[in-house]
Amino acid sequence: MVNIILKAFDGPLHKKIVTEAFLNRKIGKCISITNGEEYTPDIDAQDIQWMSAKDLRAGRYPEIDWTKYKPLDEKLIEKMRHCEIGFLSMIERYALHGEIPYRERRQQYLDHLRYWNHTLENEDINLLLLFHAPHQCYDYVIYMLCKLKGIPTYFLEHYLVVDGISLLQDFEISGEQLLPAFKKLQQEYSDPSLPIPLSQSYEDFYKVQTTKDIAAQSTPLREKHLTKKHFLTKWYRKGLSTLRHKPKQFFSSLCSANVWSRKLKEHRMTQFYDDHVEKPDFSSPYIYAPLHMQPEESVSPRGGAFQNQELIMQMLAAHIPPGVNIYIKEHPAQGELCRSEEFYRTLLQIPSVKFMPRNTDTFQLMRNAKAVATVTGTVGIEAIFREKPVLMFGHRFYQYAPGIYRIHTNDDCRNAVQSIFQDEETPSLHDLRLFLKAMQDASTPYIMKPATDKQRDLQNTYLIDTGKIIHKTLTPLFTEL
Repeated sequence: MVNIILKAFDGPLHKKIVTEAFLNRKIGKCISITNGEEYTPDIDAQDIQWMSAKDLRAGRYPEIDWTKYKPLDEKLIEKMRHCEIGFLSMIERYALHGEIPYRERRQQYLDHLRYWNHTLENEDINLLLLFHAPHQCYDYVIYMLCKLKGIPTYFLEHYLVVDGISLLQDFEISGEQLLPAFKKLQQEYSDPSLPIPLSQSYEDFYKVQTTKDIAAQSTPLREKHLTKKHFLTKWYRKGLSTLRHKPKQFFSSLCSANVWSRKLKEHRMTQFYDDHVEKPDFSSPYIYAPLHMQPEESVSPRGGAFQNQELIMQMLAAHIPPGVNIYIKEHPAQGELCRSEEFYRTLLQIPSVKFMPRNTDTFQLMRNAKAVATVTGTVGIEAIFREKPVLMFGHRFYQYAPGIYRIHTNDDCRNAVQSIFQDEETPSLHDLRLFLKAMQDASTPYIMKPATDKQRDLQNTYLIDTGKIIHKTLTPLFTEL
């Protein structure tokens, strides 16, 4: 009998996907990880165990008797070393009030590893199904353990920039599912005069991205108080608000030397960036390399080793021709987490690096660049539709699109730079339209945030269709067991 782990299918809408995915199928054990127990799935299971996602994100296993759990051994720890490295960095997303000491980070990792290694074996788990790619520490451990043990693992890849979704097994090769459809379309539409039909949502995306300066995905802005230049004006109103609504927290923070030290350090860090910006020179050649917002899934785990974004700039600088600069712009929504003055200093040690003012128009920087560099950001897909080549250092659905150079080694970067600066290769809109068509044909429609009654009706249909895709994909698993 099939025993499963479900992760992040929260809310009544997501429950519809699960209901359809396991319709008329008998489940043995089901471990459901959600934010609320009310989201327990409606499936035919002998035993459903709910686990709090909040507790797991905090590394808590309440009421667990660890003496009953299989201890870790050197062999497993060594085999999971890659996962450990990713986890120790990924946990930064939960460091809301200062650094999490290394010992605490590693203990959380070892607790997750021990609990889930024991559970996967003891409960004879045959399937892991996630609503999104793993990125919340504990789910990354489960995902990597399942990969190690050969347990089938699936997650929903949300295209975000268009209304589409795919069922994948490995985020590192996200986009491979589009290649057969893309190659078929290239043969079918080898005559460039043939019109390439797109659905309305894909057509709208194509028209906007090729004719207007509108972001492919809405970008949140920095909290307003963080935009203030001086320390007191930055925190004055925020402090008054905290005093009115959370007086205990206000006085606790006011009397804390650690809070003052941290806030002053963060303030100096943001000022350091702003004090070192330069006006862009659009007459000189450059690569536009906007920084990713952190902590985010788009960087960790999708960036792999390049979640340390300074590595990207160092590699670019080593291979670009003399006289070419790297224009770096801080993410508009980046707060004071996951940045440091040392990080900015490291970037400025690279002679070709120039910091751009935060308010510089990203599309102007993109249009005048020779190329764009990103981990997995939407700036990459925006750039190729403006016929700019992209050096991509991470793993996302558009990594196999025309105009994308996937960079993982120095040779990759060297060859990409040669193609861009010597051969002057650029993506063609004809091929990009074909790629959109491949996305449309190889995915399931999905509306993340419906805005109208019609979209809400369609969303209900799409949720059921997504469940049916999962149901069909899992048929061999249920047949074998």
